[in-house]
Formats: sequence, C-alpha cells, structure tokens
Amino acid sequence: MKDTRYHAFQILKKYYRSNNRLKSVRDQYYKNNKLHQREISRSLVLTNEVVRWQERLDFWINLFLDKPIHKLHPSVHIILRIGFFEALMDEFIPQHAAVHSWVEFTKKELGKKFSGLVNALLRKTNNIDPNQKDKKQSLSAWYSYPAWIIDKWIHQFGEEKTIELCKYLNMPSHSDLRLNCMTQSKDTILSRLDKLDVETIQSPESDCFIRVDFGLRNAVKSELFTKGLIHVQDRASGAVVELLDPEPGDIVLDVCAAPGTKSGYIVEKIKNEGKIFASDISQVRMLIGEKRSNELKWPIQWKRKDASQDEFPMADRILIDAPCTGTGVMGRRTDIRWRREKEDVESMVTIQKSIIAHMAQFLKPGGVMVYATCSMEMEENWNVVKWFLKLDDNFRIDSGKNLVPNNWLNAQKCLETFPSRDKVDGMFAARIRKNDE
Repeated sequence: MKDTRYHAFQILKKYYRSNNRLKSVRDQYYKNNKLHQREISRSLVLTNEVVRWQERLDFWINLFLDKPIHKLHPSVHIILRIGFFEALMDEFIPQHAAVHSWVEFTKKELGKKFSGLVNALLRKTNNIDPNQKDKKQSLSAWYSYPAWIIDKWIHQFGEEKTIELCKYLNMPSHSDLRLNCMTQSKDTILSRLDKLDVETIQSPESDCFIRVDFGLRNAVKSELFTKGLIHVQDRASGAVVELLDPEPGDIVLDVCAAPGTKSGYIVEKIKNEGKIFASDISQVRMLIGEKRSNELKWPIQWKRKDASQDEFPMADRILIDAPCTGTGVMGRRTDIRWRREKEDVESMVTIQKSIIAHMAQFLKPGGVMVYATCSMEMEENWNVVKWFLKLDDNFRIDSGKNLVPNNWLNAQKCLETFPSRDKVDGMFAARIRKNDE
C-alpha cells in the first residue's frame, strides 16, 4: 500500500502542472487509484492545506535557500511545501517524523542527489516559530493570499476586518445541510442522522439548515441524501432562494444554475406546483444538475443556455446566480485565491452586466429578479445592480426585510454576508422588482 504522503505528492504534482481546479485533479486521481478511506481523508487534508498555505510555506523555505525558490526542481518544491507544512503546522505529526519521512520519500522518488537538500532544509524548521509572524513578512505572505487581494480588501474593509477575514477563511471550512422538511419532520431527519453517527449543530440564522461537525460522508452516502431529504448547501446560499421567495404556481427561471442546489430549494418553496426552467452555459455541469433533478423527480426543465444572449420564457421569478470571482467561498475552495488575477474582477463585471441586462426582458410586470454572487467585491455586487437600475427605470430594489435574516441586509436592503462576522460563505444578492404595467 502506498503511503498517504505519496498520494498527496502525486495530486499536488498534477495540480501544479495542469492549472486545473484542485478538486477536479483530486477527484480524477481518486477515480483512477483505489484508495482506502483513511488515505483519501489524509491526502485531502494535506493537499488542501498545502495549497491554502503555500505563500507562508514558501516564505519559510526561502529563508534557507541560496537561490531563488522558482529555480528549485518542481518536485523538490512540492516535497518541501508538504514537509514544511507537516513539520510546522500539522499538530498530529512530530517534527522529526516529518523530516525523516520526507527525506526517505525523496530518496525513493528522486534519488540521493536531492534528499540531502531536503534533509538540510527540513532540519531548519527547528529554527522557526510557526505562530510568530516574521518582521520582514508581509500580510500576504503570513496569511497566504496574493498581495493584490490583501491590498484590495484593506481598501474595501480596512486592515482589521481584512485580517479577521483572512484568519476565518484559513480555518477548516464548515459544511451545512439543508433539510427538506416538506417530506419529513425536522426531528425525524435529525434522529435518522444521529443513528448514522452524524454530529450536527444548528446553522446560523435558520430552522432548516444544520452544520455538520462530524460524519458528512455518512450523511451524503445515506438514503436521506439519495431520496432528497438532505442537501449539501451553505446557509448563505440558501438565503438567496429565500430572498427570491418563489410561490406555488410561479414560473421560475434559474440561470447559471448548475449543479442545481438552489434549484432544488426553489422546488421546495413552490411545493412542486409551478415550472422551473434551469440552465447553465456548461454542458457538463448542466448534465449533473439534470441527473439529480431526474433522480428526485423535480419539476425542472434543464437546458444548456447562455444567459447573456439566449431566449427564455417569460417568468414570475428569475434567479441569476452570476459567474463571479468567488472570493466569498475562498475558505472552502482553497485554490481560488491562486487562480484569480486582479484583472478578473473587471472581466467578470462585463459578463455580469451582460447577463442582468439580457435576463431582465424575460421578467413579467410585477415580477421579482434576484441577482446573486458568491463574491465580496463591490464591483461585482452593488456596482452592477446600481448600473442596471440606472440603465432601466422600470426596475427598483425590493427590500429583503423579513425574507432573510435582517442582520444580513446591508444599507441598500440587499443580502450581504461577511464570512468572519456571520460564519457563513460571503454572499451578495439583490431583490429587484419590475414595475407593474
């Protein structure tokens, strides 16, 4: 049996070479290699944490190098990142064990030529206090974020809030479950989860969302999941559907919708009475949404469509889950921070504006459209909505008061959660009403 370190190393090697999403690389690796659950769990933690902390790890490695870090052999660089993480940041691994294991691993994988270097550098971890920021270390290197994000957030939120945000998003992410209380009572579902050894607490500001402390895998592999009694969905994501507030009999357009988690919540809200047209520009993601909908017999028609230019039926409710930089979900998707560039904000805004302006024509008079992102960037959120309202005076902001937790509403009465304050993903959503004719 291969050591879990071997699997973590192979996954990271593929990830850094491919420029694909970490989750995609990892899922493909698990599909191609039969791993025990223990190996999956450990390699999952190692790959997530090394990618999350790569900037801090590189700062530490750099302290002891006599050449630029980018000149390191790529495999040696990965070994050092994982080794420094285990030696300095992993409370379960003694420092000497991490050093020994990675030196031996390097000998086997790359030969003696490189094992001496790995040995020399990993032994230097004795000289580092992992809980103490170096005087020469920038906030970017200490909290392990690209400098442009740190600078942008300080400008937007101030330094204190930015530090709180970075700390929160660097903690292990939580997982929420939405309970479908239409079919069975909450107490019955909770009792069944308890029997599966799933430990939960209440999610923030909700009756039908719970947060899993332990046993998520048991929950997702259970009949509760396959029969649609529970769904994995962050509490803040659920609040977007609550802001839309669809009613039985409504015709609903859900665009940029795959894999359809919000679509499923809309089904519950309309009590299976009405029509939902869900679409996404990605055929692969759309098919995932369609498969789940078919399994649960949801009244959803899935189609591959471009929300910035294709034709749609007229609707009472429209949900635009707009493509965005995803800065609000950086806690659970550890590689997003490294996959985004400063210029991406503006290119997303261009797409977002084209979608909201195009989709507005399919809303019936008196209907409601919700524009939502999982970004915390003002340019992608209120600025897009403000631009749209100026473009067409037939629309106005409709307050989200009493539809979602009132303390999650900002000054414009839009939903706007802040992860470190609200303990949920960073989510923005504006409820926009079309005037009656």
